Amino acid sequence: MPHVESVDRFDSARRAWIARHQGWSTIQRRRAERLGRRIRARQRADAMAVPDPHDDTSLPPVWLRTVRSPAAQVEVTLLWAVVALVPLGVAGGYAVKAAVTRLIPDTLRGYPIVALAVWAIALSALTILLGVTVYQPGDSLREAVMAPWLCGQISAVPATASVLGVAEGWLAVPASRQWFPVIPSQPALTSTEAVEILGGYDTTGPGLFEARPLQWPGERTR
Repeated sequence: MPHVESVDRFDSARRAWIARHQGWSTIQRRRAERLGRRIRARQRADAMAVPDPHDDTSLPPVWLRTVRSPAAQVEVTLLWAVVALVPLGVAGGYAVKAAVTRLIPDTLRGYPIVALAVWAIALSALTILLGVTVYQPGDSLREAVMAPWLCGQISAVPATASVLGVAEGWLAVPASRQWFPVIPSQPALTSTEAVEILGGYDTTGPGLFEARPLQWPGERTR
């Protein structure tokens, strides 16, 4: 079995979300299976009652599968169409997704789907605006197509990263629906706050003799 990350990045919630929303997609089924393998690997490392290792099966990548069913044909067609149109954008999106995921859960509380989607929309709108107002295509077909194609690659980077965040089940984490779920920095604890929480520091050392009251109450005798 390949090396499995020891860090739990909300794997159980994401796996449940993907399994609930995967539908006919075998790509999503593979993602749920891979998350399940990570979860069971951590359980085997931490507990004596371990899951059955024979459950650790996973579909091969989409480009290594036999395309027979209509669902698989649709998936492969859409995948290669996107890769053919924006190959650099797809590669950049995967790189951004990997970099952002490594920040969870230490720096980020979730995956910034909203921020990446807004970033992609803003870049697309800026590209269209510049193309209409400023861009002057050259005489050749290559010059007329190359600049818009390169701009499309740039816009596709955050769009791909945002779609991958949805596909990998990050919507199951409530923080991923926020603008940019950064973990707030912890303020330094002042001495006054420490005294209020922990109490004052007692400088009196322990006594040599056991403390007892001076007089014990009781009945008077003659």
